Amino acid sequence: MSSSTRAFVGMQNKYDRVVLLVDMDCFFCQVEVKQQPEYQGKPLAVVQYNAWRGGGIIAVNYAARAKGVTRHMRGDEAKALCHDIILCRVPNIREKADTSKYRDAGKEVANVLQRFTQLLERASVDEAYLDITETVNQRVEQLQTGAFALQPQELVNCHAVGYDNIGEYVNKITNRFANPYMDDERFMLSYDPNDLPAVRQSDLRLLIGACIAGEVRAAVKAETGYECSAGIAHNKILAKLAAGMNKPNKQTILPLAEIPALFDQLPVGKIKGMGGKFGETVCETLGVKFLGQVLKYSESELQRKLDDKSGTWLHNIARGIDLEAVTPRFYSKSIGCCKKFPGRNNITGLKTLQHWLSELASEINDRLEKDFIENNRKAKQMVVQYVQDIDGNEVASSRSTAITQSDQETLTKQALELIKANTKTFLRVGSESALNNAIKFLGISVGKFESASNAQNSLQTMFANQAAKKRRISVEDGVEKVIEKVIVEQKPKQTDEAKMKGFFANYLQSKKSETKIVNEAEGEAKESESNGVDPEPQISTAEVEDVAPQKKSFFEQYKRKLIEVSVPKEATEEKAAPISTPPEFKGSFFAKYLQQRKEEKKSTEQLNKSSEDDDSADMQGLAAELDEIESSAQEQPESEKQPSTSKRKFEQVNSSDSVPNSDYKSSYAEFAMPEIRGDLIKMIKCDECDAQIPDDIKALQTHRDHHFAQQLSRQLRVEQREEMQRSRLETTTTASPSPTAKAAPSKKSKKSAGTTAATTTVKPVNSITKFLTAKQPEPPASSSGVQMELCSECKAYIKSVDMPEHLDYHIAKKLQRELNQLEVRTITTSSNKKISPAAKKQMSSTLNSTPGNKSITQFFSQSN
Repeated sequence: MSSSTRAFVGMQNKYDRVVLLVDMDCFFCQVEVKQQPEYQGKPLAVVQYNAWRGGGIIAVNYAARAKGVTRHMRGDEAKALCHDIILCRVPNIREKADTSKYRDAGKEVANVLQRFTQLLERASVDEAYLDITETVNQRVEQLQTGAFALQPQELVNCHAVGYDNIGEYVNKITNRFANPYMDDERFMLSYDPNDLPAVRQSDLRLLIGACIAGEVRAAVKAETGYECSAGIAHNKILAKLAAGMNKPNKQTILPLAEIPALFDQLPVGKIKGMGGKFGETVCETLGVKFLGQVLKYSESELQRKLDDKSGTWLHNIARGIDLEAVTPRFYSKSIGCCKKFPGRNNITGLKTLQHWLSELASEINDRLEKDFIENNRKAKQMVVQYVQDIDGNEVASSRSTAITQSDQETLTKQALELIKANTKTFLRVGSESALNNAIKFLGISVGKFESASNAQNSLQTMFANQAAKKRRISVEDGVEKVIEKVIVEQKPKQTDEAKMKGFFANYLQSKKSETKIVNEAEGEAKESESNGVDPEPQISTAEVEDVAPQKKSFFEQYKRKLIEVSVPKEATEEKAAPISTPPEFKGSFFAKYLQQRKEEKKSTEQLNKSSEDDDSADMQGLAAELDEIESSAQEQPESEKQPSTSKRKFEQVNSSDSVPNSDYKSSYAEFAMPEIRGDLIKMIKCDECDAQIPDDIKALQTHRDHHFAQQLSRQLRVEQREEMQRSRLETTTTASPSPTAKAAPSKKSKKSAGTTAATTTVKPVNSITKFLTAKQPEPPASSSGVQMELCSECKAYIKSVDMPEHLDYHIAKKLQRELNQLEVRTITTSSNKKISPAAKKQMSSTLNSTPGNKSITQFFSQSN
């Protein structure tokens, strides 16, 4: 019956496949004969557990079978029937049979079979399914072109079910070449019309499959010395059935037309999967003995009597249809070992049970270690099977558990715990060592293998990758800061206006902090007065209020000057400005700073004369305004005057050369700031504007976005103009144009559209589709021969070597957006309650500290 873990083919391909089952003949006996050539041609049997009556027979060759010896006999019984039989004992390790040499021989045969097809499924140590459909298809094409011809010697020891010899089957196929539709009347009664093309080719495909099977068997014999039989059919069940019909060293074809006659005399238990309880249930429920008798039941009746899956499967099998695919499996799905304890050998004590579990676990461990070396895989599940004698009845049980280690001690302990947990009364009442129920059979198997490369070091690899990515991001951030600084220095239009704005913003902030200090000082003074302590002299609130309006007006004037500089007016009067820097500012901090900036600008040779004039004019205006501030500050009494925040900062900077810096960071190497070398940054030339751009993804993308924005703006303007002209034309025309075809506007209509432009105003229509349907950017012409690729995310051309890192950048941005969406925090406030300034400040700090702007490395390194 079907299983959800198996693969299946479509119903339309049920007659297209050609499947082989290769079955080794008396394989264990052949292995013994290969090791002992003197046994060749003599009756031979392989026995194990030779503790009683010569041991149990597990394999018999055909010479011994002719004398009546069969499997499951005892060795003494076989000698009674065949006096000259040779009994080969399976080696014993840990007081049980060791079949490792037979498993190794099976792998040797599988290595030969694997060369003929990749669809090789090992069913057991001595059986394997091969799907040779692709090879048959190639041979059919070669047969039609004359490149391939069937040779009689390739069909030696080949049989076909329903034919006396293979010659009759070949003659029938030859006659069908002259009349391909000779059997269509019979086919239409038995098969669906859609299947007729495949049915007509069925016999020919099976015959070619038989030729390939002869090649496979010959290769196995030549390279390993072992003989095998084969079954050729359209599915696995029919191939298994055909392989056992003619043995040893033969192969059998099962044609489609002979299936009904074969199933009429085939017992239900002969079909794979129906030899156990399910077959008995089918016979009892349906009242049948042979498989052909199932044809009288429809699919719905079988589903009703059994179940949906079993009913459908049995309905198809009765018609020779099996949709189970040949699943590639070279290695065994499980590794197991077991031992029987019949009669007086029953396990009745806890120590004996632990001993045998340890022996079985030791063998499992050894085989797992060998399998790991050969196949690089590890088992993840263990199954314990045992049979107990409960009130005179044999009760079989099977329990499984997950395993992480496969050493002998761990397997033994877990197997014993499984048996204890699933036995109602494990130990006899009043005893600590005697089992309540004797055990007659023990078995341990492991399965659910997974590749060791996937099972090991997955977490270590993930954390190592994240650490490497974090280091790379930190390095990239440092490079981006250097590049940004170089870009800022290279922009010719950028002057000291931004620097001045930043300085005065800091100045305003410092004045706010200074005012806060004054308020705190007043509070301390009041508190000291209440405590009877004389307060220290501080700046009064009135003095601060007197100075504040002057400073506020000063900054308003400076802001207006900046606006006048940034937004030039056509009809503005030129204001008189000092020709040179005032003498009192020549040695000041601002003069030194601006002089240093001018020297840096000269070295880059990027500034023009006009920008220098603007800078000098701004500096002169700044000097005049600072004179006003200092003059207002000098009006205060000397006893109550305190230097301003900016002046204190200037004095600290000027005195930094003589007084050693008290900041502890200056003495630590890890806080040292590296010197930025702009000449070491690699630059590339823009293909559009010939500008030098840092060879960095962010800088390149920003620069290309600038060009794209310009191009998009031009395109939008052109489209707007065309839209306006079209709308104006439509308003001037009396008759509406056809919706299917638009005629080109004539010169007169253009003129009329131009004349009505002054009176008619049409709002241009912009749609987001214009942005989404932008043309694909053309690949830039690379002069250096560097290969470029188009990014699927940002539609920009990136170097091929940089594309993986560029895609990582997009993935990181996407994850960043998702994290921000997941971690959005909202704060609900009541409209009736008044919020204090302290609460507002706390709320602002809470909102600003929201972890919405986490980096991707913080996401992977956060603790759950």
